[in-house]
Amino acid sequence: MTITLLGPPSPRPALPTTTAREFVGAGKTGNRMTRVLAVLQEEPERQWRAREIAEFLGDVTLVTTYRQLARWTEKGMVKRVRTGRYAAATPSASVALQPQQKC
Repeated sequence: MTITLLGPPSPRPALPTTTAREFVGAGKTGNRMTRVLAVLQEEPERQWRAREIAEFLGDVTLVTTYRQLARWTEKGMVKRVRTGRYAAATPSASVALQPQQKC
C-alpha cells in the first residue's frame, strides 16, 4: 500500500470588503454588467457560482454580487439555473445590451 500526502489546496482569493461604486444613468448598461455578461456568454453551458463571478469582478462584495445577479435575472439578462448558480441568458434576452448612443 502506498500513501501519498497531498498539500492543502491553494487559498481562495479574498473578496473585497467594500464595493466600488458604479453609477449608471437610467436605461444605460454599466461596465460591471457588461463584463459579467461577456464572461457568461464565453461559456454559455457553464453554471457560475456567485462567488466565482465576484472573484472575476474583483471590485464587489459577495452580497453586492448576489443583489446585482438578482436584478439582472429579473431583467432577463442572466439566467438563474438553480440556487446560487447562474448562466448566460438566451441571445434574444441579450439584445437590450447594445450600446446606447449619447444624446
